[in-house]
Amino acid sequence: MADVARERGHSAMVFELDDVRCDPGPAGAVATIQGTPLSEFDVILCRCDLSTPPWTEKIQQLLLLNGEPGVTVLDPLQVHIRAASKRAMLQQLTLHGIPVPPTKECHGAADVRDALDLWGQVVVKPALGYRGLDVERLLEGPTTSALELTETLLERHGTLLCQPYLAHEGDFRVLVIGSKVSTCSRFDTAGDDWKPFSGDLADDPVSSAFIEPSDELAYLALQAVKATDLTMAGVDIIMSGSGLTVIEVNPVPGWAAWTPEMARVPNVQLVEFAETQANAQGSFSAQSARGWR
Repeated sequence: MADVARERGHSAMVFELDDVRCDPGPAGAVATIQGTPLSEFDVILCRCDLSTPPWTEKIQQLLLLNGEPGVTVLDPLQVHIRAASKRAMLQQLTLHGIPVPPTKECHGAADVRDALDLWGQVVVKPALGYRGLDVERLLEGPTTSALELTETLLERHGTLLCQPYLAHEGDFRVLVIGSKVSTCSRFDTAGDDWKPFSGDLADDPVSSAFIEPSDELAYLALQAVKATDLTMAGVDIIMSGSGLTVIEVNPVPGWAAWTPEMARVPNVQLVEFAETQANAQGSFSAQSARGWR
């Protein structure tokens, strides 16, 4: 993305959340990024990982990043946090009529047992998480091994979300940028490979292919992203006996594993979208684009 921005005549900086600091200024305290005052930026594409601690420090850094008038942050703090929280994200989708799985918050093995009694086969997952880590399906009811597994996950995460397991083959990831579908991937999930990512950080995802989404699939993805107020997201959708169901709206849909040719597609689209946002705020004109951050 930074390379594309520079090709288009902009100044671009890649930074991490730890690069956002509170520093002394002429009138008191100012926010800086790698020593550059935040006020010198026009648009910030913010996609930090909120699935791991230290959360309190990350929130304070995000508050700094979102506190400068005239600097457009994509996406704003409230939108970013609400999408990172699976509970809040699912609530928001439900309020907008987006089909999502019924979801039960679990704080103990008894809660998971209740969900198994209700649905028979379930998926348990951390309330904050990524890449399939500690996402497990329980297909045999409240067996001893199933309850021992959930106890381990509860000790690790404190809270789990439990949903009925929806049998399906194939997962769709629809990438939306702005109000348009960028790309659509179909992951070949089936059998033991029932989720796109195994949960082992060393593993590659299951095989996948870029496809042209159906009108129904594209429309549902666009509506889901609109419901969350995100400007860019990867929408995970499955087709089961219940029809199309949104499993998650992912605010950090990475494409680092894509070929350079395919990765350039969303990279260009994101920079173009950032340009439209800056123009809408009057941050720069076409004649003064050089030097824009």
